[in-house]
Amino acid sequence: MKRDYQDNTKCECLDFVEAAHRNRVYPVMYCRMQIEGHLDGDRLKNAVNLSSQYVPEVFYIYDFRHDCFVNQGLSADCAIVSTHQNIEFDLRWDLSKDTQIKLFICQEELKTTITFGMSHILTDGEGFLQYLYLLSSLYNEKYPNSQIQNNRKISTILKDIHVQPPTEQTKNGKKFVMSPLLHDSIGTQYFCLNSIIAAADLKAIHTKAKNCGATLNDVFMTAYACIIARLQNTDKVIIPCPANLRKFRPPSDSRTIANMTGIYRMIVVEITPQHTFNSILAQIHIEMELQKSRYRCFAGIRVLDFVYYKVPRSILRQVVKRGYRLLPVTYTNVGVIDSNRLHFQDSNIIRCYLTGTYRLSPDFQLSISTFRNVCTLNCTLIGDAETKTKGLQILEQLKSELLGWVQE
Repeated sequence: MKRDYQDNTKCECLDFVEAAHRNRVYPVMYCRMQIEGHLDGDRLKNAVNLSSQYVPEVFYIYDFRHDCFVNQGLSADCAIVSTHQNIEFDLRWDLSKDTQIKLFICQEELKTTITFGMSHILTDGEGFLQYLYLLSSLYNEKYPNSQIQNNRKISTILKDIHVQPPTEQTKNGKKFVMSPLLHDSIGTQYFCLNSIIAAADLKAIHTKAKNCGATLNDVFMTAYACIIARLQNTDKVIIPCPANLRKFRPPSDSRTIANMTGIYRMIVVEITPQHTFNSILAQIHIEMELQKSRYRCFAGIRVLDFVYYKVPRSILRQVVKRGYRLLPVTYTNVGVIDSNRLHFQDSNIIRCYLTGTYRLSPDFQLSISTFRNVCTLNCTLIGDAETKTKGLQILEQLKSELLGWVQE
């Protein structure tokens, strides 16, 4: 099919980073939702169609050769899939031939399960949530101001940001190499695994974190570091931690369905037998505060943005793969999903959480999100039965670590 490159959207530099790694980490993320009550399918379909007026790229295909989103005249008819079976394998669709958003809907008598899939080339976790809030508003017939444009340019945030040198902790960990948590597997089964922290337990964790002068994110990272150190029998752990760059300079437009996530690439944690949970927490909190104050999550992005349209794509792709190396053990905390902004009239969302893409074994990513004060610890894996067992064990150990700390 001949493609009309006059009707397209060029990708930005951080979109390109996601596209460059697609052979190892396919760039799709998910929101899984269970709904009680009446969800009107026609109304939802209309909302999806209307959403393209605000974010047209949701119906575009992605051209990996020319690195742009191209309009091929697709609509909600292509984006919505009705299913009554296990859909895990279908969740990785071809972004170069299909829409950038997918809704997999399983409608039962009293309950509806929806898995929203969103292209990570088009947006990041925060942008995904913004799209879901937009979709919710359109479904509820609360139409946003049509004058508000979607801002996709990372350059609006980079202005006057001065990245300072890495911390001593980062320098000390440069030669350290992280080992995988899982085994190599030729298995092809898809697993979405969860462990739930109830509202009362999460409140207790949050309260104790505040008393320690730390954030919930600090606590989650501490527990994760402890589990990794124990499983790998090591006294040093490196955890890359994503950062929402919008928080450093909120754009003038309220909608930023785009990739605006940086990474604190090396949060180096030293763990010895004499270290307590609280001492490791203090170490992580100090390191996070130092890296935030030095804008380390912006490291390399200004240069990448500057050279993006100046360097041939084939060369830039190799540079990105070397400069943005994927570690076998990763972490992302999406944060709170706002139930006041994400709801559908005449129905009730009883469960909702976000996940990353499906990771090929031995890679492992911990994803955390909170909805209505219930926290979901998640990992999405491709592998065999042993992969599933190990993944569940890691999540349950992490939960036990958190609850054990609260009870100390």
